[in-house]
Amino acid sequence: MKRLLITLLVLISLGLCAVCVQQWRREDRYRSHITDLVKRLEAENRAKVEALRKVREYEKEIARLTEIRAEVEAKLVEVTRDYNDLSADSIARGITIAIYMRELRQVQAGFEAAQLALGQGSSAIEERNTAVSAQNSAIEKQNELLKQVAGQRDDAIAKLNARTREFNELVEKYNKLAKER
Repeated sequence: MKRLLITLLVLISLGLCAVCVQQWRREDRYRSHITDLVKRLEAENRAKVEALRKVREYEKEIARLTEIRAEVEAKLVEVTRDYNDLSADSIARGITIAIYMRELRQVQAGFEAAQLALGQGSSAIEERNTAVSAQNSAIEKQNELLKQVAGQRDDAIAKLNARTREFNELVEKYNKLAKER
């Protein structure tokens, strides 16, 4: 009987050992699973921190690009306004030139009439000479004024071209920045 009890005790001890081994294996799996979960959580936290950092960087960049865009739009409005002013000025100067050309033709017609009258008498010649001299001085004044107006127009066009170049360079810089981002 003693032998039976010892055998039973050994079998029960072996059974308990098997249960312990089984529990250790299960606990080991749980620990490794917990370790994997901790690693994933840490990776997700790092990714979250990195994403938040990028969000802040992108917000700063968006603010910077918005500011640049506002500057470009303001510059565009200014250049457009200057262009419109210069266009209106050029049109007005073109009208002035047309008026001067018409007056020049009238003076030329008067000169031709004076030449015809030249054949009619010397007093008429003297009157015509004074009239022609007055007309010549008027023509010279108009020519000087035309040269001055043309010079001003050329200066205005040069300024417009310079502004347009600046605007184009600014737009190219903006486009490069927009493509980079």
